[in-house]
Amino acid sequence: MKLKEIKCKLQEVKGFENPNINLEQYITPPDIAASIIYTAHVRYDDIQNKNILDMCCGTGMLTYGISFFNPFHITCADVCMNALRGCRDNILNLNIENVSMLRMDFTRLPFSYKKFDVVFMNPPFGTKQAHADTRALESALYLSDTVYSLHKSSTRSFILKRFPSAEAIACIKYDLPSTYSFHKKKNVAIEVDLIRIKV
Repeated sequence: MKLKEIKCKLQEVKGFENPNINLEQYITPPDIAASIIYTAHVRYDDIQNKNILDMCCGTGMLTYGISFFNPFHITCADVCMNALRGCRDNILNLNIENVSMLRMDFTRLPFSYKKFDVVFMNPPFGTKQAHADTRALESALYLSDTVYSLHKSSTRSFILKRFPSAEAIACIKYDLPSTYSFHKKKNVAIEVDLIRIKV
């Protein structure tokens, strides 16, 4: 499947009905999700036949894209029940197979050490809860030796120093759409890094 086809299909994923600002809930844009998934599959062969965790899954944007490349299994995990309901609806409507769902706070892990082959996530950037992004990475690395995660480019030097195995494999323009009532602009563009960690 070509990158353009992935982007097109990801347009079908429905976003949050009532996003929670305290959890920094924004849907991952289809073009960014497609780039993450395409890179992981084509450049690193990190999806096919892999046991995958979509952590901070939201409504399942990454899960849907991952499903195109025949993973062994995908576990969708999020702390928010509303997000998981949206994810469930997308899974059913889009006929995504080999998926399970779990309500999970990434600061209180219910899984055993190194349970997954790969973790994908678009975690909170730490705007509302300081260092939420680094705590999410620490949890992901407890669960897997291979992690893909989005982080503000402004935190790159800190992330790379804090996690010596981390590599910024792409810098992406992230258009945050107007999602909350207090947003005055239609969208705001920020730069984010796609971080890959291979331990």
